[in-house]
Amino acid sequence: MSSSSSSSSRVTYTLKRRRDAVSSSDTEAPLTPPRKWARQGRGRGILAEKPDCDLDELVRRRIFDSKDHTAIDDFKNMKRLRRDQDVLRVAQEIIDQVKLTVKAEIQQAATKMLEVELYLMWLQGLDYVVKGVTAVLDTTIPGTRRHMSGVGRISFSLLYHLMETFIDEVNSHQNGWSFRHPVGPAEADPLIMTLAEECNDSNSDVRSEEAVCAAEHFFERYDKIMATALRRYKSECNQKLMVISIDRKEESLSRGCCLLSEQTGFGSTDDMGFNLLDETRDAMTKWKLEGQ
Repeated sequence: MSSSSSSSSRVTYTLKRRRDAVSSSDTEAPLTPPRKWARQGRGRGILAEKPDCDLDELVRRRIFDSKDHTAIDDFKNMKRLRRDQDVLRVAQEIIDQVKLTVKAEIQQAATKMLEVELYLMWLQGLDYVVKGVTAVLDTTIPGTRRHMSGVGRISFSLLYHLMETFIDEVNSHQNGWSFRHPVGPAEADPLIMTLAEECNDSNSDVRSEEAVCAAEHFFERYDKIMATALRRYKSECNQKLMVISIDRKEESLSRGCCLLSEQTGFGSTDDMGFNLLDETRDAMTKWKLEGQ
């Protein structure tokens, strides 16, 4: 009797979901599985991204077209210029193309060149980039005197890596070695004078001085626009966060200028390159000291 009475008096409880919980859960839950939903989201983001524009076309022509109002945005949003290693790759491509163009010009002229004249031609081949970056930095917001923002980092990084790559190429050529050549030493160009041929050429000293003078004038222009790009970059970024990077770049650039001066005479060998890109390197040093 006691067992039957206890079982008959047992109470059964039923758990019910609250109405508001049911409605919010059922209406907000996506019908698509989470992982598939994430894949779809990634796909939409990729499709929405514009492809890169032609950098060569942009800096040679588009940036100087007053009717082209998208050139600056295309420059700022180039995926190929987002990271330092990407900019380095672009710089190497530009230098490679310049070297091919210069080689074709020398072969067409069919005249013997001094090594220092060859290096000057490489530098002059970068002139279109300098002019393009200058135009980018000089561009103002329509109807105002304010410069366009967000172009400092890309402009400085491009100019910095172009110069570093140029110095590396001069060093490789000076040593008769190409680090990207699959079998080691690169063959000497018969249209470039050897040291012995330069010594036997009565005009080599005059030609060398003229080439060095022209190169130093180019470096002055390059230095001015590179320093402007650096200061713009500094005003647009977290200055303290970039101190280590700027310090490393300044040391590398100083060593490169010293090596370049020793090998070519640019910037006077007595000064060991101290006159090369001095405005830019001073600005980098100042940035470094401010962050300490």
